[in-house]
Amino acid sequence: MQQSERVISNPNLPEHNVTTVAVGARYKETIGALNRIGIKTIEIPDNDNLNSCLSGHADLNLFHFPKNKLFFDFDNIAGDLKDNFQLIRIKGESRKEYPADCLINCLTVGKHLICNPDFTDRQILIDAEKTGLTVIPVNQGYAKCSVCPLTDNALITDDLSIFRSAEKFSIDVLLISKGSIILEGMNYGFIGGATGKTGKNKLAVNGRLDSHPDCNKIIDFLYKYNITPVELINDVITDIGSIIPLLEESR
Repeated sequence: MQQSERVISNPNLPEHNVTTVAVGARYKETIGALNRIGIKTIEIPDNDNLNSCLSGHADLNLFHFPKNKLFFDFDNIAGDLKDNFQLIRIKGESRKEYPADCLINCLTVGKHLICNPDFTDRQILIDAEKTGLTVIPVNQGYAKCSVCPLTDNALITDDLSIFRSAEKFSIDVLLISKGSIILEGMNYGFIGGATGKTGKNKLAVNGRLDSHPDCNKIIDFLYKYNITPVELINDVITDIGSIIPLLEESR
């Protein structure tokens, strides 16, 4: 880490311009697009324990806990991760079948942890309790895949259980239609898996927003929170297992 950058202490929600993200190593077009706008990429290798369609998804292999904790489930940890984060290998072992493939597919939004507690790695739940995070329990095991966090109190999802649960905790939620995001080898992908914030007021989208039937609703919701979409590739929105912001400018 250079002197001019720091760890994003509030996971997924940078305060300044993002300098480094984690993304699946197989997604070269997206990596190239991020690099061209000045963002370094830590490439997450395929995990042979997971379904081949999902094995390169960063959000199934890496979970950023508040401050500098990273739970992980893959080999060959990049040097930048070792240098900047407290790394915790999960004790459970991921499997190819759902829900055993989503042990760390959860996320924090402000003071909340959104997850299906029945599937989430036990150490994450223990640390959440110690840290004072309130669990928002949802039916969806692919919680991070299904959620695009915008602020501590705002998110986008296409999952009805997440929508209903988050609203109970006074989070502003935009519910969008399911099925229009591509995920190679699967029926469809998810909005969280196709996005990631690259600045306080910037959201990277892996594809064109106009390819989604709820394009106008999404844009209006982003502008409500003063967030500008940054379309990385000229294609239909595609789920690549999230773009996970890790380091940002320290100004």
